[in-house]
Amino acid sequence: MSFWRDMARLDEEEASAERIGRHTVLLASLALLFLTLPMVRDMPGGRLRFSLLFALVLISAIYVNSVRRWLLVAGASLGAAAIVLGAIAEVTGDPAIRVVSSSFALVLVALTILMMLNTLIRTRRVSRDTIVGGVCVYLMLGLGFAIAYQICLAIEPNVLHKGGVPLGELVERADHETVQILYYSFVTLTTLGFGDITPVAEHIQLLTIVEAVVGQLYVAIFIARLMGLFIAGDREPPGGDPSAGGRLAGVGERDP
Repeated sequence: MSFWRDMARLDEEEASAERIGRHTVLLASLALLFLTLPMVRDMPGGRLRFSLLFALVLISAIYVNSVRRWLLVAGASLGAAAIVLGAIAEVTGDPAIRVVSSSFALVLVALTILMMLNTLIRTRRVSRDTIVGGVCVYLMLGLGFAIAYQICLAIEPNVLHKGGVPLGELVERADHETVQILYYSFVTLTTLGFGDITPVAEHIQLLTIVEAVVGQLYVAIFIARLMGLFIAGDREPPGGDPSAGGRLAGVGERDP
């Protein structure tokens, strides 16, 4: 447990020492991906633009994992493998290489979520960068599940249907398919449940259930806790007890 406690402490120290927090950089890259991708997908070279935007997110994720040297090396290795293999897959069109590239990206996203969640669970004093980190985890969850769906779709093209037709048959280019998968993932994460895209394979159905449950639990538990600590910290009088914010928020004194 001391390892995870030390990692959370280092993460908080790095956040307080930086003028622009690492979580803010990650949030900016995610916002750029989600806002820009629908605008460029109909332009020539749309798939290449997605690869570049996604590479920025991976680089930002590596930056988030820079609190320890070994963690930075692991993140950089995963990110470099995902970006290089992704570029090769774009040139060759080989679905097997794309699956391997997406798998490396998924591991990096999962590692980033794990490290950020560790900090969110153990934090006592919430900064604005910590709140941004909580938002980033939610968006990274949607992105991570989207990558998982994309891997499943590359292996078995008929696992997702839209209007009774396999999703892959309704899109002209791979970047259009990526937008549809991102849309499906976040509709599931937020439990909007429009039903225009439906999972037909059992493993995709189970993955969809897991994403919906995780999305609801995360908002209910982690975001509510962070906001409670943040508001309680603002109410703390100058020179007051540093742990008062946690008590006002109803958080116990014992470290999780």
